[in-house]
Amino acid sequence: MLPGYAAFAVFGFFVLSGYLMTFVMLHKYGNTARGIRDFAFNRVLRIYPSYYVALVLGVLTIRFLGSRGIDVTQLNSEFQVPVGRRWLNPLTLLPIFGRDGLPVAVSQALSIEIGVYFLIPLFARWRLVAWLGALVSLVAIARFGISSSTFAVRYSEFLPSLIAFATGSLLCHYRENFLGLVMPTASVVVWLIHGGSWLWLDSWPWSYGLYVSIILSAWVTLSLTAYKSTPLDTLLGDLSYPMYLVHTIVGAYFMLVWGSGRPFAFFAASFAGALAVSYVMTVLIERRLRPLKRKPVVHDEETGLASQPRVA
Repeated sequence: MLPGYAAFAVFGFFVLSGYLMTFVMLHKYGNTARGIRDFAFNRVLRIYPSYYVALVLGVLTIRFLGSRGIDVTQLNSEFQVPVGRRWLNPLTLLPIFGRDGLPVAVSQALSIEIGVYFLIPLFARWRLVAWLGALVSLVAIARFGISSSTFAVRYSEFLPSLIAFATGSLLCHYRENFLGLVMPTASVVVWLIHGGSWLWLDSWPWSYGLYVSIILSAWVTLSLTAYKSTPLDTLLGDLSYPMYLVHTIVGAYFMLVWGSGRPFAFFAASFAGALAVSYVMTVLIERRLRPLKRKPVVHDEETGLASQPRVA
């Protein structure tokens, strides 16, 4: 576990998501009733089918390894089968429900993402609302205080995490004002150096470093909008979501070999296994569902007119 990179990567994803979702609402779907419906339908199709497969795999994994004396919470404390009404969060992914046990151990971040989807049409239509979201989030952060002891709640709860999404959304609104800062190589190098800051200041990632990382992630996001993607980028993008869902589940099986220890061999085996499972899920689930996505009516912001539908 590399603390800085682990924490900063999740909030970096939140910044990227805030930017991309605002961008597609403005330039692909349009902030119309149909646009919002198409956006919501495509998000559900993207998120839930693979998630529910991972949810079943998670429950089966916890039960199977538990019968062999393996405590998977040593890998991730939230990797548990919930009881009673605590199933509402993992079943719906709605952040309004509390969580106590997650068969997909990292799904708390996904739950926050789902909650933000309800706000994105507002963030996209009125940048003032995105500013308001950032302000509300800052108030929530200030209420908890910025210290290592409050990191867990600031990192995993909806309102404190909203600042990252709002930053991404505002970056989309004001992108033209910052084009002079586009530096793909420099931004990534600085982000990586900052991610290693825990080596000389171990409390930094858990306190103010998390918020410095949001600014740096916004810089990377801005810079990479000028980057021309390749087929390899497309493949990695396809693999990224199932990889996120199953890496803890797959890794848990290697506890049969290494127990609660995490040597490099554990990482290598888990990474390879998770990559293989992710590829299978991409081929059997993600790509087969893609033709079902609704083709959005492309919105022209200047004329207010819609063009012919095209593939999302």
